[in-house]
Amino acid sequence: MGDEGRSWTTVGSAGTLSAADLAKVSLDNAVITLGHGIAPPLATAAEDPSIVRPQVSAVVRYNITFVDGLLAEGLFVYVMALTYRGSVRARLVQFNWSSGTETDLAHFEGSSSPPGGGFTTAGQETAPVTTVMDFANCAYYVEATLTASAIVAGDPAEIAEVRVYATNTF
Repeated sequence: MGDEGRSWTTVGSAGTLSAADLAKVSLDNAVITLGHGIAPPLATAAEDPSIVRPQVSAVVRYNITFVDGLLAEGLFVYVMALTYRGSVRARLVQFNWSSGTETDLAHFEGSSSPPGGGFTTAGQETAPVTTVMDFANCAYYVEATLTASAIVAGDPAEIAEVRVYATNTF
């Protein structure tokens, strides 16, 4: 198999969390879940302004390691794609070891509640680049924030997969 089609991937439950955030989530096979689902979903504040539902969030980080699929030639973009459900924000980050600076390469914001409670896959591209990820001088990670209702009812926020890859078809 050539480099095309290769990507860095991980399952949602493989991320790193703080002790406080770990206590908020559940890890079930490949999926990390914040909140508890019910069927059908409760009304939202947008549907009924009298509803005040406190929110809770958890931050999970996924360390990106080198794979051939992160290399491309010419002008290309990196794509950060998530398979998720509920309210999830993510950012693809470059950390420069010598300067200590972090640079956001891409941002993702998703809020999905597909029919039947399934997952949605969506992604966000970086700006077009000509240089590959520099694993000799930098570290890379995806930081995802899951947000759900703090009460024991409502749509959970879940991540089943995180994927990063390079493509020159954009």
